[in-house]
Amino acid sequence: MVQTSWRSALLGSGAAVALLAASVPASADQIDELRSQIQSLQDKMSQLEKSQVSKRRVAPAAAVESGAKPRSWKLPGTNTSMQIGGYAKLDLIYDINASSGDLLLAGPAEGSAAARAQGNFRLHARQSRFWIRTWTPTDWGELETHLQGDFFGTGGNQLVSNSNSLRLRHAYGRLGPVLAGQTWSNFMPLHALPETLDFAGPRGVIFVRQAQIRYTHSFGGGTALVLSIENPQTLAAAYGGAPLVAGPDGLPDFVVRLQHRWSAGMVSVAALIRQLQVDDGAGTQDTDFGWGIHFGTGVRFNNKKTAAGLLVYYGDGIGRYSAAYSDAVLNGPGGASAKLDAVTLVGGLVWLQHRWTDTLRSTIVYGRNWNDVAGSTSSGVGGLAGKAGVAAGTTQDVWSIHANLLWSPVPKTTIGVEYVYQFDGFVHSANGTVHRVQVAFKYSF
Repeated sequence: MVQTSWRSALLGSGAAVALLAASVPASADQIDELRSQIQSLQDKMSQLEKSQVSKRRVAPAAAVESGAKPRSWKLPGTNTSMQIGGYAKLDLIYDINASSGDLLLAGPAEGSAAARAQGNFRLHARQSRFWIRTWTPTDWGELETHLQGDFFGTGGNQLVSNSNSLRLRHAYGRLGPVLAGQTWSNFMPLHALPETLDFAGPRGVIFVRQAQIRYTHSFGGGTALVLSIENPQTLAAAYGGAPLVAGPDGLPDFVVRLQHRWSAGMVSVAALIRQLQVDDGAGTQDTDFGWGIHFGTGVRFNNKKTAAGLLVYYGDGIGRYSAAYSDAVLNGPGGASAKLDAVTLVGGLVWLQHRWTDTLRSTIVYGRNWNDVAGSTSSGVGGLAGKAGVAAGTTQDVWSIHANLLWSPVPKTTIGVEYVYQFDGFVHSANGTVHRVQVAFKYSF
């Protein structure tokens, strides 16, 4: 409005001067003076317009700017790009023949009280999560930070408000090739894992998040060597009547991984070495050596309509990395004669996913892991060795099948149904089976 008024006034003044010059006889000097006045008015109008254009250009600088990464924006006054993301997810779970709760990690033994429950219905939104990520260019390379949490923490109940505690998932920073903080273990091949609605995922998976320091060296062409030192935690089962024993730990876990990424997928091989240690502060203490190797791959083919993955691993004392077993057995009655023996573990999974349409896809997964806890027990329950010395109810063999159908009618939305069958083989106890049907609604942002 101000600009329009000024322009009108100046144009009006210029027109008046021009008319005056045309209607009133004047000398040459007077005409020159009138022309000078008209030119002066035009110059002022031009300066005013430039000033207004300059102001219009400055205004957007105070507004939100697009960031350097997809779906990010610049923090005002900085060159840091920020992204906020996450999703809300509702899980509708029905365990047909058991009562396995929110997560399907180990089924109850057949004939047990839990198995006789004959069905359990559960609705929860605990998997919902959010994250904040930032990227800042520096003289040492890009600085990235990532904070993420969900609601699978302890606490809460289903009585009134169905509240659940927030828990930490990821918290790390990455400056150039160095990452420091908590995130997925370097021994865990994310590229080899399938898409399932079951939050615990299939058996045979490697699944660990922990604090670590990681260094990545790129050879170019998608090939990299990744080295890490990670938080240790020994989990030892004491079969001589003593309670479960864990730690303390004297050394970190060491992981080295060689990986190659290309346009259609990724493949990796990794090795893990660790020290297992127990010390109850009352004279029972011992150490052993743990190690493991893995091969994992995930690829897309058939014009990216089909994907497949494979993971196999083997090792001694890596039970905690499979989220299913103890790392070792503490043999003997305790005291100075106690002996810690690593448990052999072998496992893996294979999966296939096909996209039927642009919005409809399905995945089928088979996973399994098995541990030789009997072979590691030299003097267990009652001083017995081998399988006879293993405590009743100890899990030895687990396998599962997942099959789902997932529909994404619009971007950032997934609605799906999944069937899970899981078999649990226990020592000196009836085996367990679980049939689960799960429906989920997931809305991302």
